[in-house]
This record gives sequence, C-alpha cells and structure tokens, in this order.
Amino acid sequence: MTEPSRRESGPHNQATSGLPPYIFLYGLVGAGKSYCGEVIAARTGAPHHDLDRHITGAMKEAIRAGRPFSEEERNEFFALLEPIVQDAMARHPRAVFSQGAYKERHREAIRIACPGIEFVCVSAPAEVLLQRLSRRAGSVGADYADAIARNFEPGSAALVLLNDGAPDDELFGRLVTLFKGNGICEKGAF
Repeated sequence: MTEPSRRESGPHNQATSGLPPYIFLYGLVGAGKSYCGEVIAARTGAPHHDLDRHITGAMKEAIRAGRPFSEEERNEFFALLEPIVQDAMARHPRAVFSQGAYKERHREAIRIACPGIEFVCVSAPAEVLLQRLSRRAGSVGADYADAIARNFEPGSAALVLLNDGAPDDELFGRLVTLFKGNGICEKGAF
C-alpha cells in the first residue's frame, strides 16, 4: 500500500473537530507518528513538534551502533523533553507532539509535568511498518526497529490510531472519532 500525499485537503473547522488542545503521538518506529502529526497540523492549524529533533548525541550514537537506548539515555532525553513540551504548551493554545516514547513511565512523567496533554499510540500493520522502514535511506532500518520494539510498552489505557496508509482525511477522521468515542473532547478543543 502506498502512502497518501500529505495535505490532501485544507484545514477542517477547528471549532467542530473535537480534538483536545494538546496531543502527544507515540508508537513504534515506522508507525507514522510524525506523518500523523503533520496531518493534524495541516487540518487544525496547530503546530506540530517532532520531538525526535531533540534526541541526544548519545542516542544518535546508539542508533548508529544499532543498539537500543539505555535507561540512562532515555531518562536524560525525557528530562530534556519535559520543559520543551511545557514551553510549547505555554506558547500555543493547542499543539501536536510526536516521539516514540516507548516507556509508559516516561509518558506518565510528561503527563504529570504537562497537564492537559492526551496520548495517542499510533499503530500500523506489520507489513506497512516494514514497507515504510525499507524506504528510509540512511535512517532506522527494519533490523534496528525490530530490536528496539521489544522495549515498547503500549500502555494499558492507550487510545490507538491505526495509520495503515488510509487517505489523510480518513486518518484525521479516525482521530476525531477516537476522542469522541472516549469522551475526551472538552472545552478548548481544536
């Protein structure tokens, strides 16, 4: 299945989409977290913050070496992310964040430090993940993604957005439905 083109249509009505003001997309490598963040941003006008831009030098070296991140590396990274997310939330009435965030304790730390943020696990079928990873030149490949997938904790109360290559409008509609179905839509929503 091929990926749909980005921004297939203009922004949706922000007042009626029903999304919470702050969304954090997490999930496995290749699930399409950043892609979904861009789709949401294009349709709501909210800024998308790809938090992978802030990975540390030690994490970059781990990726080059093909080894999973250590607990120390993850802890250092998430201590760095908390003020970045807080600052973005203070500057914007709504925002979308994306990052793997493989461990529930790190998501919980962000949730506590950043009240009002809602987490969504972005998921994709295995064959779609492999197809996406195979197209990544010079980046995280399928072998590394498989090695680090063992560290992933999806979370017991996670909202899950299926990113299976559906058109952007359908993907965005799934997200809206996900939040409406869980009663998370509130005042101040997109």
